[in-house]
Amino acid sequence: MDNKNNDFLKILIWTLLIYIGFTFVFPAKKNPTQQPQTTQTQEQQDSNIVKTDITEAVIKEASPDAKEIKEDEIKEYVLNLEDAEVIFTTKGASIKGYIYKDIIEPVNLTPYEGPGYFATLPNVNFELVSKGEKEISFKAELAEGFDIYKTYTFGTENSLNNLSVKLVNKTAKALDISNLAVNLGPGLNTVKSERGDNPSIWRAFCTVKPENKKPVLEKLTSKMMTNTSKLESTCSNWYWGGIDNRYFLVAFIPQNFKGTATDLHYSSKFVYQKDSFFGLFGKKDVEGPELDIKLKGLVAPGEEVVYDSAFYFGPKDIKVLKALPYDLSRSVEIGFFNQFGQYVLDLLEWLYGITHNYGWAIVLMTFIIQLVLFPLTYKQLKASAVMQKIQPEMKRIQDKYGKTDPMAAQREMMALYKKYGANPLSGCLPLLIQFPIFIALFNALRTSWCLHGAPFILWIKDLSAKDPYYVLPIAMGVMMFIQQKMTMPDMGKDNPNAAMFKWMPIFMTLLFLNFPSGLTLYWFISNCISFCINVVLKKKMAKAA
Repeated sequence: MDNKNNDFLKILIWTLLIYIGFTFVFPAKKNPTQQPQTTQTQEQQDSNIVKTDITEAVIKEASPDAKEIKEDEIKEYVLNLEDAEVIFTTKGASIKGYIYKDIIEPVNLTPYEGPGYFATLPNVNFELVSKGEKEISFKAELAEGFDIYKTYTFGTENSLNNLSVKLVNKTAKALDISNLAVNLGPGLNTVKSERGDNPSIWRAFCTVKPENKKPVLEKLTSKMMTNTSKLESTCSNWYWGGIDNRYFLVAFIPQNFKGTATDLHYSSKFVYQKDSFFGLFGKKDVEGPELDIKLKGLVAPGEEVVYDSAFYFGPKDIKVLKALPYDLSRSVEIGFFNQFGQYVLDLLEWLYGITHNYGWAIVLMTFIIQLVLFPLTYKQLKASAVMQKIQPEMKRIQDKYGKTDPMAAQREMMALYKKYGANPLSGCLPLLIQFPIFIALFNALRTSWCLHGAPFILWIKDLSAKDPYYVLPIAMGVMMFIQQKMTMPDMGKDNPNAAMFKWMPIFMTLLFLNFPSGLTLYWFISNCISFCINVVLKKKMAKAA
């Protein structure tokens, strides 16, 4: 293989790395839906209440006079839990605000206007029945002799919470509630450092468990709602559903009833507006996922029906989720090479137990990974050094035979490679082998809750956020530039790849500016280790010469 093929493989690898960066910096936009447009901002929505027709939320047979809920009739109650402050509203007996007590600062996971999380009948105003430290209960009379009760019970850190919806029919005839469902959404907020790309990560999903396979989270889309067969094939026998983003999860797990695929209804709802390209193109609408899970509202005369469901509301902390049932840890998806990513996180946790600092744990983990990869790294750097050494002779052959006798040039090149034991492919194969490892590390460190709010040294207070002063990405870019000067052969001014490699350190630095500082730290230390190996290798080859 000649030097041009070698350059092509390197360009391919760097292109893939650049693609990863673009997916981080410029996340894909969601497809627009046919939802009504509005010009309200998120701040304006916080002070408004949706006004809808109550007739859609009452039983069919009774049909009491529809009344719009007056704002002064709606009351709020607060449960102050260990890890969150939960604000309930009597309108739909739902969670209006879930303020998670984050290690950095409190974050309201449900700031967006809508019926509220776990709303059942959002057009019915409930009344408080009882309130304790970890339990709150509501009641509403839908018609004379027909009541609905909702009770939220919150567990400890290592247990799930419970939602009970009870329908009591004291009349002499069967009664049915139209559109009885549990609502999740719209959207799910996150910490400040992640809000920029949060809309591209949002998803509503169902979780299915194929026979003899691990559970799979299937993302719901608007198209599925118009294609029943697709919905059935995707979410048949689902056993829990929810909404999540990179760091937080809301999961709804039926207990004494089994949901069907057609019980799931996904929609995309307007949640707020944000600047379009730094405000130069005005405002643009942001839509968030909303998931309604239907319940059967038919109750026989003189009977009661109870729907018990477990639920989880909080961070995607892999250690906590693994301790809980129902495979909730599957929501932490590392993407390609998932299993290797899990090994990386396990290694990181083990090293943290030694260092008690995730930054130093990343440094040690980098050394361990580089030690394992040392044979490949050494082979790659050695191949680059040899190719750089024979570059003058390669140029002489190309100048002599390149245009007049390509076959002679090829024979001379092969003889030159054989003389010095050079193989252009040997410098690229190690890169190809290391590429899956980098992808796994990229996803593992980017989605790891353990790095959230974890300080390193001095100015780096959160390894899951970008370096606030860009010290690490700039240092990484400088190290890449030095590495490139040491390892890349002189391509000549006429080589079309020369400009690309010349600007690569600058381009990669710009991409890493917004990467989590934990990931940038890993890449910087890796470059430093490669630099040291390269210096030693250069000295060794100089002595051998």
